[in-house]
Amino acid sequence: MRFIAMLPMLQNTRTRRMPPCILFLLFLSAGVSISLGAEFWETHDYRLWSQKECERLLENSPWAKGYTLNQVLVMPQGNDRATVSGAQHQPYVKYTAQFQSASPIRMALVRKMQIEKKYENMSDAEKQAFDKKAEEFISSNPANSIVVYVEYTTNHPPYELDLAHWWQSQTTATYKNSAYLIVNKNWIPIISYTPAQGGFQFIFPREFNGKPVLTNEDKSVKLEFPYPNIGGMGEGRAFLEFKVKKMLIKSDVAY
Repeated sequence: MRFIAMLPMLQNTRTRRMPPCILFLLFLSAGVSISLGAEFWETHDYRLWSQKECERLLENSPWAKGYTLNQVLVMPQGNDRATVSGAQHQPYVKYTAQFQSASPIRMALVRKMQIEKKYENMSDAEKQAFDKKAEEFISSNPANSIVVYVEYTTNHPPYELDLAHWWQSQTTATYKNSAYLIVNKNWIPIISYTPAQGGFQFIFPREFNGKPVLTNEDKSVKLEFPYPNIGGMGEGRAFLEFKVKKMLIKSDVAY
């Protein structure tokens, strides 16, 4: 679009005398400026993603969002520097939700495993075995369900056991009427809940009331679920919103 807007200027008397090489450079720079606006998951094969790019996709991207609870600290009186320094280490609990049924998330998980397992140092046989499992995982998009994985983390070790105890003790029945995907005015309950090490998984239906849960025309999808009182931070409801127009892959929403 930027190059098209430049055409009238290129057709005036001054520009007609511009050397062809300069015109080519202008055209090239216009194309580069457009490509710079694309995200790495749109322009690069997933096998070339860096570890930081994988982490970004899994933590803060159109398919992954975080929700952080911070413990309120009371600053000490006086000039006790050691106490002040300790108070600056504010405990938190963070929940990170990923649409693991979306292909970009599955690709990031595979690429991250490649990096961790030092794929480039594997033998040919090991690479073939890894590639086979990777492609099976990436293409195993569940036809009738939406998989949302939620990871919980904390910077305060004493809270880790409390988090694990709570989420490991929950069941589908306890979250059947309290965890939802919200699209437009539809509140879509979970099909199942499964605890995992360091997280848990919600399964939602891919269709609701006879229609796809998400279409390209929808503005957003929201995830809402209750969380426990950890470290006196209080119980409440996590609320994460994902913009559908940013979840598009080749003009189709990936979820």
